[in-house]
This record gives sequence, C-alpha cells and structure tokens, in this order.
Amino acid sequence: MPRTVKVAVVGLGSVGQAVTRLLLQTPTVKVVGVADPAPSSAGKDLGTALGLPRRLRVKVDADPGRFVRKLAADAAVVCTSSLLKEVKPQILGLVSRRIRVLTTCEELAFPVPPHVAGAREIARAAKAKKVAVLAAGLNPGFAMDSLALTLTAPCTGVRRVSVTRVQDASTRRLPLQRRVGAGLNVGQFRRAVTEGTVRHVGLVESAHMIASALGWKLDRVDETLEPAIAPRDLDTEYLRIPAGAAAGIRQAVRGFRKGELAVSLDLQVYVGAEAPRDHILIDADPPVDATVAGGISGEVAAAAILVNALPRLLAAPPGLATVKDLPLLHALNPHDLAPASPARGR
Repeated sequence: MPRTVKVAVVGLGSVGQAVTRLLLQTPTVKVVGVADPAPSSAGKDLGTALGLPRRLRVKVDADPGRFVRKLAADAAVVCTSSLLKEVKPQILGLVSRRIRVLTTCEELAFPVPPHVAGAREIARAAKAKKVAVLAAGLNPGFAMDSLALTLTAPCTGVRRVSVTRVQDASTRRLPLQRRVGAGLNVGQFRRAVTEGTVRHVGLVESAHMIASALGWKLDRVDETLEPAIAPRDLDTEYLRIPAGAAAGIRQAVRGFRKGELAVSLDLQVYVGAEAPRDHILIDADPPVDATVAGGISGEVAAAAILVNALPRLLAAPPGLATVKDLPLLHALNPHDLAPASPARGR
C-alpha cells in the first residue's frame, strides 16, 4: 500500500474549500495544515470553516507566512490569487521548505511578459531545492488550452485552433458575478476594466500555451474585453441587473502566425447566457469539431483538476512545469499519489 501523502492548503476561498473537501475524501491524502487570514476561517477548526458536521482537529492558521515557515508536507495547494506578484512570495516560501507546490495562479499557467522574470525566479528556486511547481486549473489549464491540444492528437497540418466558452454566470457564486462586472453600468464596467478588477485572467496565457505546444511562434496577440449587455432586467440569487447594464463579459484573444489567425479564444461569462458550452474547432487534416454541451464549470470542476494533478506534481522533475509538459491528466487513482521520496519540509 502507498504511504499517506501529506498535503497543505493555502487559501480557503470557494476553490480552496472545494479542493480541501476533495483532499479530505482521498484515502491516500492527509491534510496536515490550512492557512487563510479571512475572519470567516482564521483560527477556526477546519471542519467548522468548511461547514462540516465534525471537527477535524486542524486549526486554520491566520498567518500564511508563519504557516509556511513551520510547515512539513509533501505538497501544498496555493489558492490565493490570480496574480503572480501576490503568489510568488508564498510559493518561494514553500519551495524553500522543499515542499512541492500546486497553484491556481493563472499568470503562472504559461508565463508571458511581464511575468517571465518572476516565473524564472520560481523555476530557479525550485530546481535548487529539487521540487516541482505547477500551475493548474480549469481555465487556464484545461477548458481553453489543454483540452483543445488533446483534440489535435488525431490531426496533421493544424492551421487554426478555435475555442468558444460560454457560461451562465447566474449559476455561479457572487465573487464570480462581481469579477465579470455583473450589475455595473457601462461606465462603471469600463472603469473597472481599466483598474483591472473586471476581467478573466489567463486567455493570453492559454493562447501562448497552445502555440508553444504546436511549435508556433505568434507574431502578435490581441485581446479585447467588452460588456455583455442585459437585454432585460435580470435577477440572480445575489444581484438585480437592470436592462442595459453589464450582465458579464465578452473577452477574446486572437493570436496571429505569419500574418494569419492561428489561435482564436472567445470567453463569454454573463448572467442569462444561452446555450452554455465549450466548443472547440481544430482546422486541420482531419478537422475536429467538438462541443461539451452545458460547458465545464463550477468550483467542483476546478478543484477536481487540481486534485487530479497531484500525481503529476509529485512525479514532475524539479523546476516550474506547465500542464502541456506533463502526462495527460485524468480522474484520480489515489494509489498514484505516493511520492518517490520521503516527505518534504522536515
């Protein structure tokens, strides 16, 4: 029997909570620590913080920095921010303890300027400590990049990869609805875009991941972000959206190669979106036209990808990895989780 893998979690937002619940259900995993400074979680028993009917005798540490400095674990899952500048200190602290790191940080999924220098710093530190760091997730990391790349497997002469992802934000939690600007008037929406508080992080990273995997050099990458306007008054569990206000986002990235469109990514996340789906078109020989009806969405899907990526993290060579560099992800076989070396961070 494989020994138990010791895993810690940093960040108990919606995805961090979902990850932690899945880890607790995995027989070959022991959750050895959790950190989150939010008053709703800090200082509480993990079972209470997760809304479970039992105590788990794991206290949520209110100080992630202190937590990292004393942690002993095989791996840590960091679910704190999309932004590399905010996550980098946490990752470097874990790596200094020889702890492997799996993170949801979208800017680390496939580092592009201006994040290359920070990614290289993490890669150097991880190599020096002989541990791996991997950024993974639903999007980027699967729905709009690695899934499309998998569908190129039966193809030759790939000319263009196009992905359209449509999600109805009314089914998601309030933080997601806020992040796509639902309920803002058009002026507020455009100011929020300028401030960077309304947008999806990761489309540019996904475009470059696809291009890199296919050996393409992109001449340029263009990104646009516009509001999806509510055609009528709309209601969610949390918000009232008047007709004419922003119901969410329409975000697109176009990557050009030798002057021709090579990568086309369209993300539409708004309240009331019709026919949610993930649609992938591969212009190649033979062509591929695939649709996931209803789309792949939700915190459970995002958490499952992270937990399913744990065996890949444990087996990855030292340094910074991306999902395109590793063997195909699939639903977890818990017996794949045993690391090849003793627990880190001691």
